[in-house]
Order: sequence, then C-alpha cells, then structure tokens
Amino acid sequence: MTLVLGIDGGGSKTHAVIADADGAVRGFATSGPANWEVVGLRGAGESLREAAARALQAAGAEMGDVAAAALGLAGIDWDSDVPRMTAEVEQLGLSSPAEVTNDSFIALRAGTADGVGVVVIAGTGAISAGRSRDGRTYRTLGQGAEFGDTGSASDVSDAALLAVANAYTGRGPATELTELLCTLHGCRSAAELLERASRGDERSRSAAPTVLRSAESGDEVARGIVRWAGRELGESAVLAARKLGMTETEFDLVLAGGLFRGESALLLETLAGCVHAEAPGARLVQLDTAPVAGAALRALDMADGGVSQTAADRLRVGVLDAVRARAGAAPPG
Repeated sequence: MTLVLGIDGGGSKTHAVIADADGAVRGFATSGPANWEVVGLRGAGESLREAAARALQAAGAEMGDVAAAALGLAGIDWDSDVPRMTAEVEQLGLSSPAEVTNDSFIALRAGTADGVGVVVIAGTGAISAGRSRDGRTYRTLGQGAEFGDTGSASDVSDAALLAVANAYTGRGPATELTELLCTLHGCRSAAELLERASRGDERSRSAAPTVLRSAESGDEVARGIVRWAGRELGESAVLAARKLGMTETEFDLVLAGGLFRGESALLLETLAGCVHAEAPGARLVQLDTAPVAGAALRALDMADGGVSQTAADRLRVGVLDAVRARAGAAPPG
C-alpha cells in the first residue's frame, strides 16, 4: 500500500495527514506552530515531528512506510529559508523524496486538478502564487503592504478603523462602521475606540467579517473598502498569471483564506472583474478543503502512479472532515 505524508505548517498550528493512493485519509494530527520566524527553528522542527508522529500513529504506520512527503510551510519566504527548514525536515527520518515549499503552493494544489493555476490567499496576510503547465512557479512576497501584498482580512480591518477615524474627524463620510466597530470592541464611543488604538493597546484586526456584512447591507464606506480589497487581490492574481504567461489561457484561480469565507458577492464580483479584464480564461474556484490536502496531493503526485481525480476528491473530503472533527466544525485553516 502506498502511503504519503502531507504537512501544512502555519503560524498558529500544524496539520499532518497520512493518505493512501486511493485518497483515503489513514491518519490525521494537529500540533503547534511551525513557522520558524515565530517559534524558531527548534520549535518549528518539534511541531513538524510531533504532527507527523501522531498522524503515523493514527494510521498504524511508520516513517519507513511513507513513499513521498510534501510540506507547505509558513516562513519559507526566501531561498535562504529552504535549507534551514529542510534540515529540520530531515530529522523526521524520511527515507523517501520530500518537498519543502511555501504554504501558498499547497493551497494551490488543494484547489486544482493538477497543481497548475494561480492561488490568491487573503487571510491574516495576502499572497498570490502560481504554477504553469511547464512547471515554472511564481509567488509574490507575502510580506504585507510594505512589500506590495494588500487586500488581506487584516488590511480590511485596518481600513475600517481608518474609516471610523475619518468619520470622527470629519475628513470622511459618516459610516455605520463606527457603531459596528464600537460594539465589536466593547467601546461606548468612537473616541474611546480610537483612543485605545492610539495608546498602543493590542489592536484587534478581526473586523473583516463585520465590514463584509456592512457592505452587503449597503454602507457605502464599507462597500468602498471591499471593492478596494477585491481590486488589490485581483491585481495580485493577474500578476502571477502574467508572470507565468497564463493570461491568454484557461486556468483555475483558487481563492483561499478567511476573507473569502465571508461569502461576499461584492468582493468576488470586484475581483473577478479585475482578473477577467486581463485573463478572461480564469475560472474562480473557492477552496473547499484544508490546505493540508494539497500537501498530501502533492506527495501523491511525487509517488509512483500519481493520483486519480476520484482519489483526489476523496482526499479533499476526508481531510476536511478530519479538520472539522478536530476543530469542532471550524472552517478549514
């Protein structure tokens, strides 16, 4: 029986899955964060080893049974990051081929039939990445607004706070976001909200769902923020497609991350309009499983025989069920 290991190592948690060639999830486990920039190389390595060991135990397997492994890791941002994390991965004791890559690429594989296409992720941060039919890859830096990646859920939250400040000072129009953010953060007034933010209090960046709902209900300021985010994310996706020579072809554009789970029609319409103006063959695909499924699929790609579409679909469903069961029916991470 062919078994593979897929790992998604993020800034808050690590998912590991053992799957077989038929797409059945044989073992699943969760451990702590594996972003070395957050917890250091030792901490990241410990999380990877713990998650892999637990997944193998659940599958009744050993590391020697693994035919291939793929790991998508947060913190793999520069070429210099690959060898330092590969050294940690080597301590897993794998005797099979293993691929270590930025976690955006496993999200891409999770949402596409064969790993070819573009993914745009809008969660705590924003990033776009792509893989062409001839195997070339491209990725934006994923380092925030200072480096050109904007439109994330955090950016939407920051834009909402700015809108409240502008309404308070008179620089901008009144908006229901003032009342909504005050309620969200337990403040009695805009002044209290803004004072807290200005005095160095830990700023919550969780207002994106509130902004999306306000936009759907018709608040023009909120709608402006959502349109801005949609354009930023759309332009990032187009950039990846352009760099890979895909704008004249048909390809899957995978939408991943918490902002897209808000099911905002305005966000999707704006993004689609931006993308289709230059890449009319892009097919928007909402990621409907956890990214770790993409790591397992990539490992199956590497193993002898690859993976069938039926097996891939079974794996996506099985991983989502496992994640939901572990997290109490929370959305995929």
